[in-house]
Amino acid sequence: MEKTLQKLTDNKLIEQKQVKDFEELLKKSGTKSNATYLYSLFQIEFKKLTGQFYSEIGTHLSFGDEKPKPAEQTKINEELTQYLAKLKACDLIGENQFIHFQSKINSNEFVHSLQLLPSIIEQVALKEHMNPDKLKVFADKLKSKEIVSLKYDNLITDIQQEKLQNPIDFLNYCNKAVVINEQDYPNEPDKYLELIHKKTASIISELDFENFEFQVVLDSSISDNDSKFYDFIVSLKSNGKKYKQKSHYHLYSPSKNQYYGNKIDQQEYYKIFNKILADLQSPYRLHEVKAYQGNAVEWKVFGIIALTKEQADLLHGGGVYFTPSYESFKNKLTSKKIEQAIEEYKKIGLLSHLTSEQIEKAKEKVSEQENTNLNDVLMAFPNVVYMFDTELGNLEDPYAELIREFKKISHTDFNATEISDNFDIEKKKKVELKFRIGNKLHTKTLKIEDDWIDTEFFSYIKSVVTEQKLKGQFYELYTGGQEASIIYLTKEQYDYLRAKKLLIFGDEWQAEEE
Repeated sequence: MEKTLQKLTDNKLIEQKQVKDFEELLKKSGTKSNATYLYSLFQIEFKKLTGQFYSEIGTHLSFGDEKPKPAEQTKINEELTQYLAKLKACDLIGENQFIHFQSKINSNEFVHSLQLLPSIIEQVALKEHMNPDKLKVFADKLKSKEIVSLKYDNLITDIQQEKLQNPIDFLNYCNKAVVINEQDYPNEPDKYLELIHKKTASIISELDFENFEFQVVLDSSISDNDSKFYDFIVSLKSNGKKYKQKSHYHLYSPSKNQYYGNKIDQQEYYKIFNKILADLQSPYRLHEVKAYQGNAVEWKVFGIIALTKEQADLLHGGGVYFTPSYESFKNKLTSKKIEQAIEEYKKIGLLSHLTSEQIEKAKEKVSEQENTNLNDVLMAFPNVVYMFDTELGNLEDPYAELIREFKKISHTDFNATEISDNFDIEKKKKVELKFRIGNKLHTKTLKIEDDWIDTEFFSYIKSVVTEQKLKGQFYELYTGGQEASIIYLTKEQYDYLRAKKLLIFGDEWQAEEE
């Protein structure tokens, strides 16, 4: 540190009075690398200009939109060139980096050293991250789990020759992986969508498909007057069976007459292939791998890799250069099992309130979505299950709204009327819920704890159902989060669903996690 500090002061990049600040910044970073030295220098420069250190939270660096006049830019470029030369003299950048950033300076890309330094820091940090010795250790990890095998020697050679520029480059050597760059494809969905799916399917031969079709549909559930969200609904035939998947496409703003977004939803589109793999009882699942530019996600480039659970577990641990998305290996929910479950739901009357058209529409929705368990399947059918966040979104009459929804899923067996509550999160600590069933008015005082539901509400409603001797009861389903999922069942329906494992109930969470 003393040697580098001496060079920095000799080259007048920091003044003697700034040395103490510089040393403190290095101590806080906990590491000694060119990137941390450069970042500490950036902080010194920022404090020199503003009187305080740069905070990444709530601080925005702006150098204005107006371009300097040619003579002024020439002077700036001369100063930045001198600054760049001093960084090289301090051994904080190498010859190649000097040439790269000199070219950018000559192209008038910077107007201040505080604009130049972050770009340098990002590139230097990436180069240090892509250290050949560290890459070799990771390459051996990939080989140990046969994520890389045939191309291992090529990988080692390219690491030694420093050909890997970004962590996602590892996917080019993996046995079952592809890297997709949206810029390699035409702009029209009818020209690129099938091509991207074909490239994705090429990872595993069993994913080969035919009869590719797609629709662009408005997602009315999240659209409003000035935000029109559109989805792709893709269908294809693989191994003699038809599969569907819905994924996001574009956001359109009518007021600006402008589209936003990328060509494909890289986080969702490939899940159609995981449905195929589940039906095949394959040990593999496809995973998304994000590409990065510095700390920012590069949304136009991404990877897809097929992994077994053991391989995925390795890459979800430490010391890795890329982290695949988390996919379910526990889930053995095949298309056949879903079809059989829906028939069982119909048989015991869970769907008797729906028309044939409504049932078919819900089955389409099931085929388009990702189903992690049979609870997801049943949720697609209207007015059967009511799911809500226990951190209440409605702060006007939340308990009255819940009673109305409970009435709806009971198909008026829980026939509450005259429903009201006096919820006031600002002024009250308690809320009085009122509703009438038959001739009896029910009232219950519940606690107001910020916007969280009083869990006593659930037991109270169950007690009212028991007291009224209704045909069924409200039961909680497993969610795995802070949401509550409620269903109304007769005792016979409940016993049947539980015995046949056609739903996962709230007290069965351990079985789902195992």
